[in-house]
Amino acid sequence: MAEVAKLVPRLRINVKPRHRNLRNVDGPLGRINILRELVTALFKYERIEVFQAKCEEARGYAERLITEAIRNGDKHPATMEMADFWLEDKQMVHKLFKVLVPRYQNHQTSYTERYFIPHKCHLAAGTKPARFQQECVLELKGNPYPPMPAKPKPNKESLTNILLREASKDFRKMKLKAENKS
Repeated sequence: MAEVAKLVPRLRINVKPRHRNLRNVDGPLGRINILRELVTALFKYERIEVFQAKCEEARGYAERLITEAIRNGDKHPATMEMADFWLEDKQMVHKLFKVLVPRYQNHQTSYTERYFIPHKCHLAAGTKPARFQQECVLELKGNPYPPMPAKPKPNKESLTNILLREASKDFRKMKLKAENKS
């Protein structure tokens, strides 16, 4: 008997078993429509900026679509039906099979990358308790845009860090002197 895991291709990113609760006034159909728009925009522009929850869910669908396209090709009816459903712009179906499949044919890691945008958090309206929504950038690897900046590495020798380190030493000395006097 064949193992089910061998029949279904594995994605190269972790996908949570339950979908995120992306609230929409149109209900589940509205949620799917938003995800279709995001996946189409990702394939069209190759880099989009969205909130983290939408980013992670759209990433899973984009990864799955590329994986199936690489595995089955454009002659497979189920893959073509899935591409037709998820990509609202029909030119993106051609881009998937003619541009993205050759680009990722021998790729060993995930096809997308997610970067958090520093200092861009928004307070989610109408939530109890209040929570912040982190914005992030979702992009296809190998896109023509300049690379996203990496997180800055902490520098022990920067002027600010030297001044803070010396101030904390002085504070500890003053605290020890005050404890010794009492």
